[in-house]
Amino acid sequence: LESLGQNELASRLTLNCQNSYVEPHKIKDVAVTIVDVFDQSALSLEAKEEMYKLYPNARRAHLKTGGNFPYLCRSAEVNLYIQIHLRQFHGTRYSAIDPSM
Repeated sequence: LESLGQNELASRLTLNCQNSYVEPHKIKDVAVTIVDVFDQSALSLEAKEEMYKLYPNARRAHLKTGGNFPYLCRSAEVNLYIQIHLRQFHGTRYSAIDPSM
């Protein structure tokens, strides 16, 4: 956490606190990866199970620890899971990389 700048830390905290909902039926054909932690977090076990039911085809990325802010305390692992998730879009119009690269 000490290595993060104020703007980066603020943006990560803001992202975590956004109250939003994606209707599962609208993204049934979109690849989804759920990042979850095995240690204690604010999300109840019932809420996690409901999320898994709503996104049955989602890949699951598990972290041993991370609590409520896994991307802050386990950023390298979270970034790796994001890179793995984004690989499937390489060479498509959804690619996160400029096609000329």
